[in-house]
Amino acid sequence: MPGWLPGLFESGAVAPVAMAVLLVETLILLWMRRDAGALVFNALSGIALLLALGGALIEPRRYDLVTAGLLIGLVAHLADVWMRLRRRG
Repeated sequence: MPGWLPGLFESGAVAPVAMAVLLVETLILLWMRRDAGALVFNALSGIALLLALGGALIEPRRYDLVTAGLLIGLVAHLADVWMRLRRRG
């Protein structure tokens, strides 16, 4: 394992890096296809879970970020599922 990798997790910096990658991926997918559909809610739930992860990794722990991330992730996930089920018929 590279020596810089543990520091990325210990500092909590892995969460914003992963959020940035997910955001770029989402923007590329939106650019490639016109129908955003459930993609936006799926990406939002992922970003929210990464927010919760970041709050759990940093010292002192940011339980407000963990709670907010989990709640936003839940709402976005439910919206994603609802859109997918609605599309099916």
